[in-house]
Amino acid sequence: MLCQSHFAPPANPSRQVAVFEVHDRNMIDALLLFGQQEHIGIGIDYIDAAAFQQRVTIQLRAATVSDVLDAITHRFGYRWSTNGGVVRITHPGTMVGSRNLLNRRIAKFKVSEMPLEQADCSLKIAFYFALNPKSSGIVGDCPYGGIEYRISGLDVKHASVRQILDALVSQHANGAWVVQQPPWTMDRDLGYGLWKVLAYDRTDGEYSRELQVRGLGLQGR
Repeated sequence: MLCQSHFAPPANPSRQVAVFEVHDRNMIDALLLFGQQEHIGIGIDYIDAAAFQQRVTIQLRAATVSDVLDAITHRFGYRWSTNGGVVRITHPGTMVGSRNLLNRRIAKFKVSEMPLEQADCSLKIAFYFALNPKSSGIVGDCPYGGIEYRISGLDVKHASVRQILDALVSQHANGAWVVQQPPWTMDRDLGYGLWKVLAYDRTDGEYSRELQVRGLGLQGR
């Protein structure tokens, strides 16, 4: 169950966008640049080589949020929908049901006010124990992240990983989450992070460079 008390207003597809321009960007960077500009949380639950390698140039004025999202995603075979304050980006090839670990439910997840990336680290720990209930512990440090990219706290029960990620990036619409594994591997944890949360803090807009993706043949990224 998710409490909506600290969330940003629902994403409005008909809201007007004065201008949006991207030049020679891949789909992921174009989407996150749009989310950064318009203060929209974004969740991308499917990635393929085209999302990284094919480039897009868009110049739109007096458009709507819907127009911009269509222009970025449809050419790559992706689709989008809104879920509260989040725009979800998906693809017909996405694994569904229990075959996709984003649908794994976490019995209880609670964090106080903290930077977005630190909250994401706490979710990764909770996810690890959901997959490995007999584990005695986990070694590692959580990145602190910038205090300007924060959440107001979250307390949920029996929510899916996908729902919690949406909740984290939608509170202040100051970031996005993106899967890091090929779609045919989403039923298992490959050990380098099923997803990554990205605060909207890059001045160069090259968010996709932060993703640790393997298995898509992305040499020379």
